[in-house]
This record gives sequence, C-alpha cells and structure tokens, in this order.
Amino acid sequence: MHQAVTRLVDLVEHREPGAPPALVVTLNPEMVMLAQRDAGFAALLEGAALLVPDGIGIVNALRRRGHSLPGRVTGIDLLHAYAPHAARLGHRLAFCGGAPGVAARAAQRLSDDHPGLQIVASDSGDPGPAVAERLRAARPDVVCAAYGHGAQERFVGEHLAATGAAVGIGVGGTLDVLAGRVRRAPGVVQQAGLEWAWRLAREPRRLRRQAVLPVYWWRERREVGGAR
Repeated sequence: MHQAVTRLVDLVEHREPGAPPALVVTLNPEMVMLAQRDAGFAALLEGAALLVPDGIGIVNALRRRGHSLPGRVTGIDLLHAYAPHAARLGHRLAFCGGAPGVAARAAQRLSDDHPGLQIVASDSGDPGPAVAERLRAARPDVVCAAYGHGAQERFVGEHLAATGAAVGIGVGGTLDVLAGRVRRAPGVVQQAGLEWAWRLAREPRRLRRQAVLPVYWWRERREVGGAR
C-alpha cells in the first residue's frame, strides 16, 4: 500500500507538461480474463501507469511466481490511504459513476473521514464525453471512475485527457461502499481472502461475472506449473 500511494502521489505531483494522463488499475482475476478475450482492454492494462493487486487471486498468482506481496491493495483502501496525502497536497478529486446520488454521498462521506480533502465533482451520468466535459469544469487532478471493470478503464482511456486530470482510477464498487449502499465484508473475511465469496453471497447477480474464476484458477495454475 505504501508503494502504491507513493506512486499515485508522484503521478499527480510530477506530471510532465504535455504528457498524457495516467491510468491506475485495481486488478482482479475477472479483468485478467476479460483482457484475454479483448485486445483493446488488454492494451489499456499494458499501458497503465500503475496496477495494484485488488483480487486475492492476483496476489496468490504473483506469490507463486516469486513476488513477495504483503496482501491486496483494494480500491477503497487505496483511496483511504491516499486521501490524507491528497488533503495535505491540495489534490482535487472527482467521482463519477454509480447509481444516481451515489457519487455525491460517497464524496461527502470520504470528505468527512478526511478533513481538508477536496472532492470537487461527483457525477452519476453515463460514461462518455458529456461526463468528461462536466468534470473538466471542476479542474480535478484525479478522476475516480466507478462504471464496473472494463467500462471504467475504457472511460479513463478514452476521456480522461478531456477532463484535464493527471490520473484516472477505476474504482469499481468503491463508491457504493463509501456511500453506505453496500456493506463491505468483515475484516476476518477480508483477511481470509474470501471477500469475493461474501460479495457473491450478498449480490447473487455477480455470479455471471464471477463464473470466469474457475477458468482463471485453472489457467493460472497450469501456466505456473508449466513454467517450473
């Protein structure tokens, strides 16, 4: 987490004049599987300035390949860890996505938790140029997009430059949790690496998107086994 926050701060503080904005990806197994069948999405991931291991399946895969990782870096934890630095440095955040009113409630709650944090825009409109134009008027440094994996990264890739922001982060269901619309798994469940199961039990509609997880597990184990 410390490395991720340091990198995020650096991306905002030291953006080169004329340089394209940076994409930050909170990577999970479903996104890996999407990238395997969608070349455009794979290119977005390959071009990201920072990828953090959001899913426990990513953490375990990296550990099996010799990388020493203390644990996950989820979107919501990254935002909470970054917020004090953003407040101190005067970084301006914007939230977009989620159901109507969710981005605004999430912004209010995160601001309450971190006095001095500037969340200058919250927009629940559909991803596209109109949202980017509205965000641009608020002059954000960081755009946090919550349109679901795939859609949010494409929004950042296609429209972040139009917002004028230095960094765009796909934050998935983070805004729902911040807004109090969705309850996060208890700490013991998170530590056991079973937050995905907790969310599936509470949101059965996630079954379709999580149906790729057994395929991910099989392919990842086959790959690391073959490498040995």
